[in-house]
Amino acid sequence: MTEQHPRRRWLVPLLLSAGGAMCALALLTAALMLLPDMLIGPTQWVTRTTANRTMDVTWRPSDGDVFAALPGQVRPPADDAPYAAFRIAWDTAGFRLPAEPHGAYPVAVFGDSFTEGFNVERPYSDGLADALGVGVRNYGYRAYGPVEVAQVAGEFAAAEPRQWVLWGYFSGNDLGDAVRGPRIDARSPVAAWRALFDRLRPPSPTPTAPPDESGAPRYNQPLPVIIGGSYYDLAFVSYYAWWQQTPPDAASSRNADVVRAALDAFDAALPPETCRAVVFIPPKERVYARYIVEGDRQFVNAANQRVVTSPGGTLTFAPAPVEDEAAYFDSLYAHRDLIAALLAERAGWRLIDLTPAFEAAAAEERLLYYPYDTHWNQAGHDLAAQVIAEAIKDGC
Repeated sequence: MTEQHPRRRWLVPLLLSAGGAMCALALLTAALMLLPDMLIGPTQWVTRTTANRTMDVTWRPSDGDVFAALPGQVRPPADDAPYAAFRIAWDTAGFRLPAEPHGAYPVAVFGDSFTEGFNVERPYSDGLADALGVGVRNYGYRAYGPVEVAQVAGEFAAAEPRQWVLWGYFSGNDLGDAVRGPRIDARSPVAAWRALFDRLRPPSPTPTAPPDESGAPRYNQPLPVIIGGSYYDLAFVSYYAWWQQTPPDAASSRNADVVRAALDAFDAALPPETCRAVVFIPPKERVYARYIVEGDRQFVNAANQRVVTSPGGTLTFAPAPVEDEAAYFDSLYAHRDLIAALLAERAGWRLIDLTPAFEAAAAEERLLYYPYDTHWNQAGHDLAAQVIAEAIKDGC
């Protein structure tokens, strides 16, 4: 009888174990790619996770999105008392329910988190319903861009007869979000596994601000803002301001083509007699940055970037320190002018620009955005509803 070589005694089990591990890895990889939403969370920006939910919200300064956008850079608020406490409910499709139900909704609004209004009791859609005396349906959802708005418009714009359909277009990121990839690219095994590991591992510690000479944290934000006799500490996300300076050739960019496609989706879903408008929403940085105290404003100006068109036709950024403030602030209307030009290409659309009303209110020392968040406070939503209602009453 021949004695088995010692190497074979451990090689066969090793190969069997390796083969089993590879099969298990292949099966789990296949499961991740076939059932990504179940195993690693939503992979598409359009996915809503709020269907049939009700939530009691207590909104505090420390809940602001600037802490996530600028980790370790924003000084925590000294007073974290709640701004407001309220309840939000979403329908079976995951969209926010109106404050007061109506039998019909001849007006529908689409958009992102500015339209959904997660951090206020009454988003502008509810204020618009009060001003017009009709039902207004809110189809806004957080993180939506033009692609997602187009998808929702195709499904819900004509869900019932409409007199008006509005797209709440946030100029701080909608143009950039037009060409982003999926939330998670489930077609890629590497991306799927990375998302699974990100979901399973403990949260990373929040970055801390570097110390100054005395050892105290050195924060970059909030910045001091003085308007007339009013003083505010406001935190800004410069990225939103950069998107206001679109280049002269932006209309021929891939980003603009996606915005056109979203407008096409509305047109395809709606009968010709339905009135349509894009509500141009300026970012907080557009409205209040001019009032930052001069010494701090110089640092913001030095770090400025502006939008340029890449060789591939996609809009991107390039450093552009501000040298002439008057010319710089004038250039911030370029994005608004781009959207106006895109609407002028087609019949049946009008632009409702909130910028003049918000600039005028800011000059009157009114605070329309949360100090530690990029979104409107209740006063901002109320003003938006007022401006939109006046425009609608003027007719198409």
